[in-house]
Amino acid sequence: MNSEAGTAHPDDQRLSAAVRRFQTLDKLPLFAREEQISAAILGPGKFSEWRQIVPLLERRGFPTVDGLHGGRYTPAVKAFYDQQYLSKDGLHPSAPHQPAQIGSYSGKRKANAGT
Repeated sequence: MNSEAGTAHPDDQRLSAAVRRFQTLDKLPLFAREEQISAAILGPGKFSEWRQIVPLLERRGFPTVDGLHGGRYTPAVKAFYDQQYLSKDGLHPSAPHQPAQIGSYSGKRKANAGT
């Protein structure tokens, strides 16, 4: 809600509608919008975080938005996560990745202390 005017901001209304329509990846359309994929992967209300994470994922091979269809190819999104997090037998989770330090990249490498 916009506290000054007492009305909901259009983005808040859109987000609440997305939360009400939350679906898992396997229930999304073939080409899903960013808000839908964000909610399916991170949970409802995490779209801001998703917008920060997705460029990092794309550098690791995450499917990009298809301009013609206006969304990401959902089976490829699921395949990306399966490839990243399942062992070769497809049954057991692989070792977890180190958490990303969002916003911490400075573009400079640290010099080795001993050299």
